[in-house]
Amino acid sequence: MYKNLLIESKAHISFQHNQLRVETEDVHHFPIEDLNSLVVSNRASTITVYCLDALAKNGTCVITCGNNYHPTGVQLPFGAYSRRLPMIKLQFNQPRPRVKKLWQQIIKQKILNQGKCLQLSGQEDSISFLADKVKSGDSGNMESVAANKYFTILFGKAFSRQEDDMAGNAMLNYGYAVIRASIARFIAVYGLEPSVGLFHHSEQNNFNLADDLIEPFRPVIDMLVYKLLMDGNNEMSPEVKSQLIETLNIDVEIGSKRQPVNYAIEQVVQSLIRCYKGDDKNLKLPNILPLKVHSYE
Repeated sequence: MYKNLLIESKAHISFQHNQLRVETEDVHHFPIEDLNSLVVSNRASTITVYCLDALAKNGTCVITCGNNYHPTGVQLPFGAYSRRLPMIKLQFNQPRPRVKKLWQQIIKQKILNQGKCLQLSGQEDSISFLADKVKSGDSGNMESVAANKYFTILFGKAFSRQEDDMAGNAMLNYGYAVIRASIARFIAVYGLEPSVGLFHHSEQNNFNLADDLIEPFRPVIDMLVYKLLMDGNNEMSPEVKSQLIETLNIDVEIGSKRQPVNYAIEQVVQSLIRCYKGDDKNLKLPNILPLKVHSYE
């Protein structure tokens, strides 16, 4: 199984014999080709430039955390794709009607996945019907209408996404950041410019496109956070963080097959490029499933 490695303790991280060498009180080795992502949570840790270079060449996403132990930075493998300029031109030359249709598809699938999340969490699905009301470009803002209902049904009427000190929000934000970083990784691997989004277009956001593509994946995190809270987890413990990072290996359905989130993300990015080129009209997007880590045979 591909690993998403979380380093919580103070560590010195280096590259040796094609392996990641992590020195804490003990020394651990991890084959670099097995690493999808590396999350360095302890700010006293050190990592060599040689190691960062090796991780970038491998396509491994390196995430660093701030003093609140939440992800604050990401290193992306921009050198992995040799013809970035044609891809960036392709992004900038997209006709507006196509971009609006793609955003419509993303929001429809997000709402359907939110409804499925409610069902799988033992709640009543009272929002899936809104997916049929999503217009081109989501001009009716059905995403917001669905979200206002969805979070209060899933987490209770007292829950608010605006309250940063709520345990649920801390978990959600951490999980979203991990998936966002993985999406940014594949955007970079395939030569796309992450700041050029479909809907998100802030000049201060370097990851507008990742913030577009994450939307149908968010309910996977929501469902896991609901389970964590129901199991009595109210703090961002190392165990909780590990489970949130492990979300990248949880199964979703994409293209009628069960695939881990991380692989599904790559398929979504590949599908987006085909849509950009006019080869496909519809994005390949994930359907969420009951929480289960993918079994690699």
